[in-house]
Amino acid sequence: MLSFLQGTTLSLLRLAILFALLWLIFRNVLSTGELIAMQFISVAIFAPLQEIGNIILAWREAEASLLNFAALMEKPIERRPDDPVDIGAVTHVRFAGVRFRHKNASDDALQDVSFAAGLGETIAFVGPSGSGKSTLVRLLVGLYSPAGGAVLYNDISTRELRFNLARRQIGLVTQETHLFAGTLRENIRFAKPDATDAEITAAMEQASCAYLLAKSGDGLDTLIGEMGMKLSGGERQRLSIARALIRKPPLLIFDEATSALDSLTEEQITNTVRTLSAHGQRITILIAHRLSTVMHADTISVLEKGRIVESGRHDAPLEQKGLYYAMWRQQIGERPPAAVAAFA
Repeated sequence: MLSFLQGTTLSLLRLAILFALLWLIFRNVLSTGELIAMQFISVAIFAPLQEIGNIILAWREAEASLLNFAALMEKPIERRPDDPVDIGAVTHVRFAGVRFRHKNASDDALQDVSFAAGLGETIAFVGPSGSGKSTLVRLLVGLYSPAGGAVLYNDISTRELRFNLARRQIGLVTQETHLFAGTLRENIRFAKPDATDAEITAAMEQASCAYLLAKSGDGLDTLIGEMGMKLSGGERQRLSIARALIRKPPLLIFDEATSALDSLTEEQITNTVRTLSAHGQRITILIAHRLSTVMHADTISVLEKGRIVESGRHDAPLEQKGLYYAMWRQQIGERPPAAVAAFA
């Protein structure tokens, strides 16, 4: 509205001055040279007036940013424990009756959620949108604090430890892969700046993306472009997995890592995840919409409205004929037992 009013007003003033000068010429009050001089003077006057609007717009944008900054600075500081407990290497994680509610929400996002996982175990969480799967991951990595219950690493509550030390042992692969306009080496070293080329290559082999080194003669110096624009969706996701593996984390989390991919690429990434889970050297937590990506998990927990309503291996919740069974029928369809076994 400001730009419209300013532009309209200045244009009308320019036209009014021009017609006034032409009228004065026809009345033989001004000469042609004086008209041209007056036009130059009017341009010198209107140029600063044009900038007033731009200054006001810039000020309003800066004011909005400053208000956001002020709101951020007013947030309470997350206090570290005075005497943090050293958890050492993570060997198991546990949720004990965890409850969480988002700010200004009327219902709890998670209600009395309990589970445990140790090294060599793969657990999966499935459920409809809004059931609390991503909230569970944020609680696990310390982005949220539980309103009730406890999140425990090695049976030590997250309220008693420094989360930075725990996060260094976590590999997180999200649905949206964030890559940078640099080389393969620089993107993978983002998680571990001191990683050697041998470690990077080993991580890429584990993530089934070592073939990217052969696609270009530059090897690890291959430029991938902003957000991995020179790579396919599956290649970006595999590179993200390699970046998560470079730390050799004992806790590996896949937060809907294949939901944005086509079915063929999803199957390839799922095979990669299964291979990583089969090594038995880490805790693997899978968050997924598509059940075909979590069928191999040791425990599948079905979340509904923030509660775990079904749990067990693939066959156990399927036989309960509940939510998991309904989701399975919707995604996979009716299949004879032999076909289901072959698919699994």
